[in-house]
Amino acid sequence: MPKYTLIYFDVPGRGQITRYLFALSGIEFEDRRIDRGEEWLALKPYAPLKQVPFLAVEGEEAICQSLSIERYVATLGGMFGSTLQETAVIDQIHTTLAELHTLIVPLIRGPAASDPVKKEELRKELLARLPTFLDFLGRKLDTNGKGDGFFVGLSVTLADVAWANRSGFVSLVDQEGALLAKYPKLRALTDRVLALPQIVDFNARHAK
Repeated sequence: MPKYTLIYFDVPGRGQITRYLFALSGIEFEDRRIDRGEEWLALKPYAPLKQVPFLAVEGEEAICQSLSIERYVATLGGMFGSTLQETAVIDQIHTTLAELHTLIVPLIRGPAASDPVKKEELRKELLARLPTFLDFLGRKLDTNGKGDGFFVGLSVTLADVAWANRSGFVSLVDQEGALLAKYPKLRALTDRVLALPQIVDFNARHAK
């Protein structure tokens, strides 16, 4: 098996889902966490799009784009479905969560983030849109084992890891937790994924 090296900053950000996937799969990789100064400038020429994260694969071209990296590692680890239908469901959830993340990020970065009035207006707008996303995710979860397991099959997949990671962003919109409280099985799924021994061990080793 080739050597895998994930290059990203020393923050969860767009690298954490991939880190969790590697941890769950048991596939060895180098978790190279770089600073935003000299280390990044030295590595930037090797980044396909001059941005991070990117995954260096021994003997192959480096892979860029966080979603592509996540799908690649999930496939390596057997967490991207065992049938075409399962893969399609996982991919729908994965892409939906990426879209949701993109919508919420302006609350943290961008013009609205530094303007309290605009930030609250955006938060309320997003709060009105969240049920569409959560209803969809809740239905997908309910169709598999009545929502008490994982999104697909009997074991964790990319969809579950993505939800566990992205669900934290929902609290930036649903600040009092009243909306997410209506989706107890989604909340329980987050807890279930984060309680997996490999995730607990990984987080303990990288606690700050």
